[in-house]
Amino acid sequence: MGGLKIRIWCAAQPTGAELSADQVVTQVVPLLQQCQGSAEIAVCPLDAAIKVIPQPGVLDYSLTQWAPLTPDLWQQSLSLSSLVGQWGIRTGTGGLYQLPLAQTAKGTLFGEIIGCIEGAWQLPIHASDRQRQTLYALGRRLLDQLQAPVGCYFLQFDWQGEVIFERLWPFPTVAALASIGVQTPDWLTAHYQCLRRMPLRDVRIPACDTVRRLE
Repeated sequence: MGGLKIRIWCAAQPTGAELSADQVVTQVVPLLQQCQGSAEIAVCPLDAAIKVIPQPGVLDYSLTQWAPLTPDLWQQSLSLSSLVGQWGIRTGTGGLYQLPLAQTAKGTLFGEIIGCIEGAWQLPIHASDRQRQTLYALGRRLLDQLQAPVGCYFLQFDWQGEVIFERLWPFPTVAALASIGVQTPDWLTAHYQCLRRMPLRDVRIPACDTVRRLE
């Protein structure tokens, strides 16, 4: 009986916040090897959309718009901006913050905000209770709108006295790399656990002396 095979779908030419194939090989593959040491892992760069056909004994792990694991998920996520505007929430581009959300079999788990500070993604970014509740409510509403399947999602936004929504990425973005070695489990491992329907009850970050604030 063969072991598990993992197909990691990624972009050959990443756009926006997608991870590159090199980042997948050097950073993601070692994490998944720790999760499933006996697994055969194949990195599959794409430059056009495909339909991912599930196969027995194969776990499809997508990190790109080109390989949505649920039909139309990427197109639905792209249409969220106009919908969010109808909800009375500002929208825009150039968001420097991302809020990770894990959609598990038992509900939604919210992570700490990741911010792009001087060109580098950093975790965590401190937010007030009011800011958190605003973001959590938006995240829940977005996932409900998508009828989101299990996995990790990254809500990209900016903050100028209020949330400015940019987009919801239906997979871990390059910002997830900031969680490696900082958070347990990191977001790329958490995504694997969600896809395998494994329990994900919490994510933990050690206390930090100095934390940037959401502003």
